[in-house]
Amino acid sequence: MVKTDLRAIAVDMRALGLSAPLRAAYEASKRSGFHAVLFGGRTQRHRPATLVPLTGMMPVSDEAGQRCLDDAGSVLRDGLRVFGGRVATGVSAPWCTDPLTGRQWPAGEPWWRIDIRSEVRLSDVKHTWEAARHRDLVVLARAARLDPAGPWQDGLTGLLRSWCAESPPEQGVNWYSSLELALRAIGWNQVMALVGERLPRDVVTAMERLLLASARHLMVELPYTLSSMRNNHMLGDALGLILLSRMFPTARRARWWARTGERMFVAQQRRHIAPDGRMIEDSLSYHRFVLEMLIVRVLLGAAPSDVHRDLHAASLHLARLGVFDGDIPQYGDWDEGRVLASSGDPLDVAGSTALGLALCGERLPAGWYADFDELAWYAPTPPREPTPDRTAAIGHARSGPSVSGGIALVDRGPWQVWFKVDGGPSHGHADLTSVWIKHGGRWLIADPGTGTYNGPLEVRNGLRTSAAHPVRRPDGQDQLVPHRAFRWRNTARGHLGPPLVLPDRTIVFGWHDAYARGEHPLRVGRAVVVTDQYVAIVEFADPPQVARSWSLTIPLHPDVTVESDTLISGESKLGLFGLDGYQPVRGRSAPFAGWHSRTYGRWEPATWITAESRVDTVVWGLGTVPGSRPEPNALDGLHFEVTWSAAGATLTVTVIASGEVHHVRAPR
Repeated sequence: MVKTDLRAIAVDMRALGLSAPLRAAYEASKRSGFHAVLFGGRTQRHRPATLVPLTGMMPVSDEAGQRCLDDAGSVLRDGLRVFGGRVATGVSAPWCTDPLTGRQWPAGEPWWRIDIRSEVRLSDVKHTWEAARHRDLVVLARAARLDPAGPWQDGLTGLLRSWCAESPPEQGVNWYSSLELALRAIGWNQVMALVGERLPRDVVTAMERLLLASARHLMVELPYTLSSMRNNHMLGDALGLILLSRMFPTARRARWWARTGERMFVAQQRRHIAPDGRMIEDSLSYHRFVLEMLIVRVLLGAAPSDVHRDLHAASLHLARLGVFDGDIPQYGDWDEGRVLASSGDPLDVAGSTALGLALCGERLPAGWYADFDELAWYAPTPPREPTPDRTAAIGHARSGPSVSGGIALVDRGPWQVWFKVDGGPSHGHADLTSVWIKHGGRWLIADPGTGTYNGPLEVRNGLRTSAAHPVRRPDGQDQLVPHRAFRWRNTARGHLGPPLVLPDRTIVFGWHDAYARGEHPLRVGRAVVVTDQYVAIVEFADPPQVARSWSLTIPLHPDVTVESDTLISGESKLGLFGLDGYQPVRGRSAPFAGWHSRTYGRWEPATWITAESRVDTVVWGLGTVPGSRPEPNALDGLHFEVTWSAAGATLTVTVIASGEVHHVRAPR
């Protein structure tokens, strides 16, 4: 036990690095009561806010306007939107109400005395915080602008008044996270810009006082942000400081807020975003979240050129992954995190991507400005003449198979196949070389999602480890090995080669070093072959015959069933080949397996196929392979061989009939 505890401490210290002493001092301040001194100081003199326009006063399409009014009606009738549902929190229940239990977090208690992390906490605080981000209040403000005679203004005023009365500075769970304060400030700025002149003066004054208190909180919390939140939190906190310095330019410390915010934003942006548009947070949800932060920074004006460059790269990355063709795999942690307000589908990332492209000068189809709220309310004026071709609008984002950020996307015949080889250090899952497959627009092999962060650990780990993803596991090992709710004990890198496009098939190849540790280190590779008739996966290992056995899980979409080696999705029936003796698992609680989470906090039964093998090189897949049964190194007239070296790996594909040879190199 002592050895395990010491290892856990070592992992934590390694994660914090040189910031560990700063984090330790911060935690000591919370426990000693010194936080009461830090956060209980003299409040700033009240100052009126200066409006900083981020959103358009009116949408650019009637469709977006009607969507807003419909959504606003749902807010007043059914509650605020939280993770796929509507909740009473803030509307017919106090703002400190936990939507999961209906109970209330301590009111009138300093936030640092409230337990949100231990096993005896009230609940998963993210559900309360999601309501308190106030994006739905922006929707009400938009509705009030569109329809001044409607009930929207009174409803909005009531929600703001109750918030200000129930959430005094530094009191209650909604003051716990600096990021939540920053996001709420962005929302309030839009509310005040849209209908501030129609809000009662006492409500506006109360909002201004709380915004000034938020700026002070963000500054006092800097030791924690700098030591522990070098991720999207640092970008969000910095964005909040930049915005508040613009809203209150005459405040005594406004220039300090601005300088601090700008420096923090630039420093984290450099760490956060790679030239190809990928981010350190290996998550589709968090990619959209940070993308929207870059968008807000551009909308604020005077953004450095690097912000525009990274916004363009991050948007093109998502475009290359196919976001404009439908939903894509739910890579990494998913929690619907947003900065912008939208009445559209919260699971959609295409609207934010389109806005990022528009702000970087790309011409988009005129119809998109009606389809996406992000464009309708935040974008510059759309082009008068329609852009007829979506591909032309995003230029070089996609042309045939595409590779971006360690992920390959192959569209061929009825198939869409994503091959994810590399990952990032934060908010990712243990999914290197995972393969996700659609057929005719329907998911077959689908990312199982996230489930929860702060809920049962068996659910958290059950959906983020390698056992929940279609990756090979030697002796059942996990690629990364979970540590606490967000960290991993190990790191790994994947390496992806360029697509090999042949007349009748497309082949992608990659490998990773996740198992290059311990007594028997090895590297694992995959070739994915896509034709009109089938998708096949060819497995490789280096060195061979090291592991006693190989384990594989194939998580299917909840709508897919398995009968006699056939996957059934609607009217489609596709053969499953190469997995002799597999076992289906669906909705099992202990150990947790056979589940699918469409959004945060929810999960439903789904079939997972589990298989074991003692052969290093195998071929398996979906569809119909012509000719004889696939052999370990041969498939449909092709022979496959991988050459490993210290510099990486090379896949050699030989056309058996002609002797023609092709090479795909995936260097380290």
